[in-house]
Amino acid sequence: MAKISVFYSEHPEDFHPVPDKLNISFGPGNIAWHKNFLYIPLEAPFRPKAAEDYADDSIGVSIHFEDLTKHPERPNQFGIDIHSVVRRLEKLKYQEGLHFEYSDIEQFIIQMADIEEIMQMDVKPFYKWR
Repeated sequence: MAKISVFYSEHPEDFHPVPDKLNISFGPGNIAWHKNFLYIPLEAPFRPKAAEDYADDSIGVSIHFEDLTKHPERPNQFGIDIHSVVRRLEKLKYQEGLHFEYSDIEQFIIQMADIEEIMQMDVKPFYKWR
């Protein structure tokens, strides 16, 4: 089962922690690349982390706004278009000559602003620093 964490940064004006990125950690070889969509629930509490807690020893993929979707029958979830992510990664492999195995990718990283936009709501209250 995936572990969902929210990374916080300091607000530049009042130095309070604000949610910055959502991290979905699957572990090695556990992402279902064959699926069309992966739906993520927006249910608190998530494990809060600061930028210095970010593990840079595992391979992650940034999920772009165009990879996100909303399902009309799942109002508290957002979706990730897995095929869109794979197309982008294949393009990078080809254009940049990158060499990696999909089974090596362990996590997805998503900007909270992109989640707010796709959900058309302010999701910050879901992730208050505790």
